[in-house]
Amino acid sequence: MIDHYLMPMRSYLALWLTLTAGLALAVAGFNLVVDPYGLVRRVEAPGFNAVKPAAGAHGATVKAYQVLRVNPRALILGNSRAEVGFDPEHPAWPAEVRPVFNLALPGTGPATTLRYLRHVLANGAGAGARKPVVAVWGIDFMDFLVDAGAPRRAGSSGPEGERLLVNADGERNPRRVLRQVRDYAEATLTLGAFMDSLGTLVNQGNPYAADLTPLGFNPMRDYLKITADEGYWAVFRQRDLENIKAYLRRPRDIFDTAGGTSPALDDLDQVLRLCRRHGIALHLVIYPYHAHLLEIIRLTGHWPAFEVWKRAVVQHVAEETRAAGGPAFALWDFSGFDALTTETVPARGDRRTRMHGYWEAGHFKGELGGRVLARVFARPEAPAGFGVPLGPDNIEAQIAAGRAQEARYRQDHAQEVMELERLTASMRPAGVRLRERIRQYP
Repeated sequence: MIDHYLMPMRSYLALWLTLTAGLALAVAGFNLVVDPYGLVRRVEAPGFNAVKPAAGAHGATVKAYQVLRVNPRALILGNSRAEVGFDPEHPAWPAEVRPVFNLALPGTGPATTLRYLRHVLANGAGAGARKPVVAVWGIDFMDFLVDAGAPRRAGSSGPEGERLLVNADGERNPRRVLRQVRDYAEATLTLGAFMDSLGTLVNQGNPYAADLTPLGFNPMRDYLKITADEGYWAVFRQRDLENIKAYLRRPRDIFDTAGGTSPALDDLDQVLRLCRRHGIALHLVIYPYHAHLLEIIRLTGHWPAFEVWKRAVVQHVAEETRAAGGPAFALWDFSGFDALTTETVPARGDRRTRMHGYWEAGHFKGELGGRVLARVFARPEAPAGFGVPLGPDNIEAQIAAGRAQEARYRQDHAQEVMELERLTASMRPAGVRLRERIRQYP
């Protein structure tokens, strides 16, 4: 009698399990073909899934795998400024170093750059792989700020480290296989991936859809709509407020308790040595910050540290050069006040004027990034006087020139500077939590 009731139940469970497994396989297959994050890139069809609106949010995962597939001859390293500013397909790149891959990762510093570079070089040791011969590394002042009195902390690995070929010590990573399984499962079997796949299909005809290209570049197409709808003044104001808040919270030291160095500078040294050992022509680039950001650096009391940082980078590059007995790596400073970095921000309410070089004060467009690359690679179209190669022989002269340029800018753009001063003062009161000011302008 019991068997009589159990048989339909077993049949029902079998049917339910079959349908569930079939649905899971169908979702996995759908996600695998659409590939919303660009994790697989087996199917790449314009109008179907070529644009990846959700990929940027998964850049650390996607780029760890994609860079190995591309097997690039040149790398772009750095943070979000490099990811959106340096186009790996820009014509300034010499033909002999293509393909170029943009391995820059938003919100990261020299430690992540070092780990991902080791990851690429570990792949280059395999059969059929090749090592990069050129790297352009955008180094960011904020990433080198430390609290001189705080003890050093050991870096944590986290999921982003587990998926790399080597661990933080440069040894083969035993956790990578398990991390790969989890990454691919999350990209194919989850409801979030399914929703992102639907979003991918829907946005193929959207000219303002966010994207992350197969070569790791973020073209910031979503900002085309934002700047058109809100105007560049509003976007600059939002970022100025965010930058003021960020700098007011940051320490003003470059060297820590170890004296003369810091974790970020130590990572810089390791990147220099790694590139030297593997024959990579490294070009270090101090970003072309817009004048608004340079003024915020001054107004928040970080200008002295900014100068100390430049001296420190020059010194570390020079010391590596002496130790290696080879030619110096190129160090370019694009952070001066010139015709490009002082581009006028359109007036409040102006939604028609388009800025050519900047999305906002911290992030420059591929157009300006292309001019940086043209200068780095000595292209004939490079703008004259844009960017200065730094070294021990000219660092003090360039620091003095920077002070003079800043003073002239402050005089010639008094109204803009006064507004930045007002914003900084309003967010500075001691003991009061910094108020969220973003998007609160009428």
